[in-house]
This record gives sequence, C-alpha cells and structure tokens, in this order.
Amino acid sequence: MCNRYQLRTNMHSVCRELDVQPAFDFDLPDEVFPFSKAPVAVLNREGDRELRPMTFGMGKGGGRSSGRGPALNNTRIESREKWPWKKSFEKYRCVVPMTSFREPSYWGETEGTEVSFSATDDRLLLAAGIFSFRDGGGDDNAPAELSMSLIMRPALPFVMEHGHHRSPFFLRPGGVGAWLQRSARPPDESIEVLREYADDPPLVFQTDRQMAASWTKRRAAKLQSRDDQLAEIEQTGPLGID
Repeated sequence: MCNRYQLRTNMHSVCRELDVQPAFDFDLPDEVFPFSKAPVAVLNREGDRELRPMTFGMGKGGGRSSGRGPALNNTRIESREKWPWKKSFEKYRCVVPMTSFREPSYWGETEGTEVSFSATDDRLLLAAGIFSFRDGGGDDNAPAELSMSLIMRPALPFVMEHGHHRSPFFLRPGGVGAWLQRSARPPDESIEVLREYADDPPLVFQTDRQMAASWTKRRAAKLQSRDDQLAEIEQTGPLGID
C-alpha cells in the first residue's frame, strides 16, 4: 500500500494540469507522508474546482478522530462499501496529484529495495481519492480538518513486475470532473466512472534505497499476497471492480 509519494513540481503546473485555483496560500511538499499536508483537488460549494491542503490519512470513526489514531491513508477499492470508507466514497471524492509514488519491492530485479514509480513523460499522476472530516483534537473551537485517503487497486502491471502487489488508482485527465462530482451517488455509479477513466500510465522506476536486512522475514508473506492478488484478478479483473 502507498504510504509515501512525491510532488516535485510547482503550484502553477499543478493548477494548470487540474484546471483548478488554489484555495489557500501554501507550499507544495516534495514528499508526502501519513499525517502530513498535501494539495488535493475538490469541488467547492459553488461547484468550482479548487486545490486545498488535506492531511494524508483519514481519522478513526468514519473520518472523525479525537486524536492521532492510525492513519487510514489507503482505501482498497474492494472495501468501498465497508466502514469507514463507505460514506466518503458516496459523498466526498477528490483527486490527489503526484509526480511519483514509493513502494517496497519484494520480488523481481528490484527486490529488497524501496522504489519510486513515475510517468515516463514526467507528467502528473492523478490518483482517485476520498476525504472526510477530522475534528479539532478536543478543541471545540478548532475548525474541522479535511483528511484524505488514496484509493488503491491491484497493482499496475509494471508495479507488479517490480515487486509490489497494489498501487494507487490513477485517472486519465478527462475523468477528473466526473470523479469529483459533488453530489452523493451510489457506489456503483462511482465504479463506472473509475472503470471508464482508469489510467495505466507508462511508468519508469528509480531505486531509492536498500531496505533493512529484516525485509527477508517479510518476503514469504508478501509473495503470498502477490499470489493471492493475482488469483483475485482472475475473478475481479485488473481494476479490482469487475
């Protein structure tokens, strides 16, 4: 699952690619980790696209957390109708721009390393996401904080080949508006949007670092997860939604 991604570009490029206006004055982070802030595209109350910061990782209890609990930074597409993601999948959708995403590799030529994947043409990758509201951490006067989670699918073939069995669910640019639609809708309608606009961008990889030697203790379990995922693809299709 994706716990780290990069956004190594500038605000102008992000806004141009997504056809959005920044809602706040904030700096783009080079690296995004759980609980850090990241720019996310949403529709505002007027139905206009805007770019605003959100915390990477939804809180507990359907998105409302009274403190720093586990960060639900990934949402399996197969779990879209389960708590705590169901409400957000129906009502609160977003698009998360990134230039690359980083995963541990457990097989193939990159095994034993952490690898970053980016588009071959250096364009932005547009990940489908959902968001929710986290309260002020016990301060009744603090404003609610928006937090988001990346929708995850069975790995893109290039990612699967290079050691990881899941990857973010990327959208083609033409599907951004359909995904962001502000009104509530049944999960099946959102699934059709994902199916129509799913992107399998040509990728390249960069080896970022060697993992600690203890990675070998996890390898057997990760290989089993890979094999289970490949078997599930036979039933659900490559997107995990058929």
